[in-house]
Amino acid sequence: MKAMILAAGLGTRLTPFTNETPKPLLPILNRPQIHYVLELLMGAGVTEVMINLHHRGDMLRTAIGDYHRGRLRISYSMEERILGTGGGLKNAEGFFDEGPFILVNADALMEVDLARAIRAHISRGAAATMVVRAWDPAGGYGMVEVDAGGVIRRILGRGAGSGLTPVIFTGVHILGPAIFRYLPPGEFSCINRDGYAAMIESGERVCSFEASGYWRDVGTILSYFEANMDFLSGIMPSWCRRLIASAHAERPPGPPPGVQFADPVAIGKNCLLGTGSRIGPSVILGDGVRVGNNVRLKNTIALPGALFTDGEDFAEGIRSPRSSVSLTIPSPG
Repeated sequence: MKAMILAAGLGTRLTPFTNETPKPLLPILNRPQIHYVLELLMGAGVTEVMINLHHRGDMLRTAIGDYHRGRLRISYSMEERILGTGGGLKNAEGFFDEGPFILVNADALMEVDLARAIRAHISRGAAATMVVRAWDPAGGYGMVEVDAGGVIRRILGRGAGSGLTPVIFTGVHILGPAIFRYLPPGEFSCINRDGYAAMIESGERVCSFEASGYWRDVGTILSYFEANMDFLSGIMPSWCRRLIASAHAERPPGPPPGVQFADPVAIGKNCLLGTGSRIGPSVILGDGVRVGNNVRLKNTIALPGALFTDGEDFAEGIRSPRSSVSLTIPSPG
């Protein structure tokens, strides 16, 4: 089975960090977030993946390579200009076969049984299946509306029906070749507006598959921070644990002499920790992070290569080699 990961976006809501690193490579607990998506696809039986590229595309391609874990073959579609979620898919049309395929965003951190979703897509004779979640009126999401049988009748206000239930679309799709008839070639297009809405109005069968459990839309600096804290605390999709085990193994069995740890803490490779420093609670240090003497860190994400100078007291924030952002963390409840 084949799949495509949408990875061409600028990630503007995650600036300044996406000025330095493409969003799919920003780490979640010291692993590029796109690695988790590749694991999700492998678990569903996918053997070939297409990834579209634009912003820092060469950096992304070099980091991922042609295979994931030696088994999942990866191809790339470079976009000279961003084509959108619909245009990017249409541009890669020649990659796909006649059967169903999976389309996902590069930050799809959610609990979902994709193999079951594919079976449901096939058994219902769907032209497309959108993986959805229960509606959250406070989430700020565009509305998708389904009937009692789980068929999507209205999206972005287009379509018709009564007694419909609103749901959230997660950005995970099961698709058949019919989608390509609705996407114009060589142009920017939105898969929701230009694809699904047009399909529904044309009478195509677009179904939903509801997932529950963990889901995090990693679109802002705060949500990125919270996803890292979730994973550090062990709150994550079950299939992510295959990569998490090695991240935890990187932490030394105990702090170096003169350094204190307050769990939970995750330490990357080749980190230098200064004497008198206190690390934690809730700290993730990426590879090659340097912490000076007498530094205090808590509720902190340090991206690879970040530096903390002697005597710093840093909390509730993210540090990279060239940028630093402090966050206002919402109080529980």
